[in-house]
Amino acid sequence: MIKLIGLYCGGDSVLKKILEKKQFRFTIPKGWLLGYLMPIAGYVVFETTTGNLLSINFSRTLINLMFYYLLYGLVFLCVNRFRASMIGTTWALYLIAVVDYYVLQFKGSPFLLPQDIFAWRTAAAVLSNYKITLSKSVLLGALLLLFFTFLLWHVRTDKLNWKRRGIFAGVYLVVGAAWMTAFYRYDVKLPLADIDDDIFWWSLQGSYQDFGYATSTAILLKSTVFEKPKGYSVAAVEEEGRQIVYEQKPISETTPENIIVIMNESLADLRVINEFDTNKEFFPFIYGLEENTIRSELYVQVFGGGTSNTEYEVLTGNSMSFLPYVISAYQPYCKENEYGLASTLKAQGYTTVAMHPNSSSNWNRKTVYGYMGFDEFISNSGYQDPERLRNYVSDKGNYERLIQRYEEKQKGEKFFIFNVTMQNHGGYEEAFEEFQEEIQVTGNFAGYPQTDRFLSLMKKSDEAFQYLVEYFSKVEEPTMIVMFGDHQPAVETEFYEQLYGKPLKELTAGEADKQYVTPLVLWTNYDIEERVVEKLSANYLGSLILEFANLELTTYNKFLLAAREEVPVLGKNGYYLADGGYVTWSSKNEHPVILEKYRLFEYNYVADRSHRQDSLFMVR
Repeated sequence: MIKLIGLYCGGDSVLKKILEKKQFRFTIPKGWLLGYLMPIAGYVVFETTTGNLLSINFSRTLINLMFYYLLYGLVFLCVNRFRASMIGTTWALYLIAVVDYYVLQFKGSPFLLPQDIFAWRTAAAVLSNYKITLSKSVLLGALLLLFFTFLLWHVRTDKLNWKRRGIFAGVYLVVGAAWMTAFYRYDVKLPLADIDDDIFWWSLQGSYQDFGYATSTAILLKSTVFEKPKGYSVAAVEEEGRQIVYEQKPISETTPENIIVIMNESLADLRVINEFDTNKEFFPFIYGLEENTIRSELYVQVFGGGTSNTEYEVLTGNSMSFLPYVISAYQPYCKENEYGLASTLKAQGYTTVAMHPNSSSNWNRKTVYGYMGFDEFISNSGYQDPERLRNYVSDKGNYERLIQRYEEKQKGEKFFIFNVTMQNHGGYEEAFEEFQEEIQVTGNFAGYPQTDRFLSLMKKSDEAFQYLVEYFSKVEEPTMIVMFGDHQPAVETEFYEQLYGKPLKELTAGEADKQYVTPLVLWTNYDIEERVVEKLSANYLGSLILEFANLELTTYNKFLLAAREEVPVLGKNGYYLADGGYVTWSSKNEHPVILEKYRLFEYNYVADRSHRQDSLFMVR
């Protein structure tokens, strides 16, 4: 290309002379001074890209900048090359900011380091259904990045000699240790910038917007430490186990031969937040079921993603409320002999089958299901040419495979299926020709295409559930089917804010918890006592299924059901008491003794495996 231009100008020698002129080369004098400003520049690039720069006040900006100075200083100390360390760090920050921006758009929660990195396989498996468009903030961040890169490219500085490098390292260690001590031990962020850890959890999205990414991530890292509960000892766990007394309350004398539990991806009725009208009902069958039916509102601990955490609570009985903050409990906390619903049913003679019409590597399920006691895992490779909707296996296609596997079982074989659907997975930006969208929001809340698309998917889930129920209504073997949603969808933030009548970051803890409610329906093909369970959280569901199925309970199941009578819901931001009162998880509040006992059992189950009291978690 250069030669062509040179020839056009009368010869490439002319072009070479022009390029060799000194005015095309320059060096910024005392460029090392730019190093003092680069952490500020990196902060501006990052928060401009996320779109949060102007929402972070001055005092909170200063706290964020301390982390940026420590980051840039550490990289420079390790590399000892000014230009490489400054440019490399700034580019890395920009890339993280871009990922954070799009993760927030698609999932409704920020990109959480380092945990989201370990979930990259799961994210890659569903990325094709998301539509990525270049935003103004991402573009402006890129322009700022190129500007600072241009400046740094024209800086020439010498490497630090060993003496200066040693002095720098000493100063860095003193300053870094002092800041971390002040931040974590003395909590200076509260008096300096009004940043309260308790408020942080109510809305991660709002917290990252108001507190800044670096400060918010630092708070999050603090919560990843699994601290031993007060009063914990193996002897204390044994003693509490001996004191558990619970009278089982089955809904029928019949024990089902087939138990089918369906965790339906993003199944939700957003009217739990505020009523709105649609052109027609999207759950006509589910809400029309009355005979041999139990329904409830299920409280979960994830929004827009994090499916496996709802799964973990249901299958183990452990609560995410008592675990360090993780993207997926399946990755750090599930190991061999992971007791729960599958192992308890297997011990009572059931064949245990897990199904999910997507990659078996998602959330480490292939390994975890084996630990949990599942005999078989049917993943995407086990579905032969199923019906699809928006590139995913449809609920109906999924249930057709479920029925096929049921029909393969031996006569008299007791059968448990745990099925995780895929049809309604996030990525509601794009319309698909083969998907006829039937549902539209009408009235004051109309005008949100993603929400309309999502609600149309709910109609398809309702139709597929009807297909499944009608099939098993003709089966002679006693059968129980349980279906619930894993989380609400990450549709337009503006729609949620209109439902609430305020910005999400202004919600109270109780208001925010409404974004963590999904439908729960239990149906049997035999006579049961119909009822409506007012509120229930996912950690109790596995034990409740065993009780309703008239099966033997472990000591831990009995404890959970007893705890449910006092505290029926353990939510994301707080919990509900039996009298309907709501209490936040704030450390400033006094919490029921039953929850402290819950912490002891869960710590013994998850963290102290070498001294775990296995007899508490197994049927005798």
